[in-house]
Amino acid sequence: MKKELICFDMDNTLVKSNKVHLRGFQKSFEKNHLRKVSDSQVLKYFGLIGEVLVKSIYPELTKEQIKKIVRDHDDFVVKETHKYAKAIPGVIRVLKKLKKTHKIAILTNCKHKEIVPVLKSAGIDKNLFNLVLGNDDVKHGKPYPDEIFKAEKLLHVKSAYMVGDSIYDIQAAKKAKAKGIAVLTGDHTKAQLKKEKPFMIIKSVRSLPRRLK
Repeated sequence: MKKELICFDMDNTLVKSNKVHLRGFQKSFEKNHLRKVSDSQVLKYFGLIGEVLVKSIYPELTKEQIKKIVRDHDDFVVKETHKYAKAIPGVIRVLKKLKKTHKIAILTNCKHKEIVPVLKSAGIDKNLFNLVLGNDDVKHGKPYPDEIFKAEKLLHVKSAYMVGDSIYDIQAAKKAKAKGIAVLTGDHTKAQLKKEKPFMIIKSVRSLPRRLK
């Protein structure tokens, strides 16, 4: 019997990483001499790909300027701010347990060059996963379902679940006809997640094996 596929978002689903990206973006904004914005203004768009986040905060910028700011953010994450990443409690144990019974994949709106140092700083072995996809592996990141479809194609199995902390993870799951499981370890509230009608809402990935029984 084929193992079911469980897809996981990375940021704030497996790894506490707000500080990683907040510092990365704020340093990039400063480097590019942009007007100061508060951390809460940046956090509002977490879960979206970098280009959409920057455009939402600075709508007056050109496409090229936005790309440059995102590149600078990525470089800050790779060289410096990845050190702030921490595994969400219980995640490593849960992943090892689920790997015995399922195929598991990371599908994130980060780029590949960010994923590796962030996981490493959080103490999560990327080899635990059958597949790791970033938004640079597909045409559109979440809330589009491209990452889920690509994972299914590469692993030759339909995605059973998409686990994430943001409304965009749940929206992508719906479009791919996977069951969206929302976790409360990110910045979207229970009420915001509930509006997207996920298959279930759980406190954190830690309780996933028990809820899947």
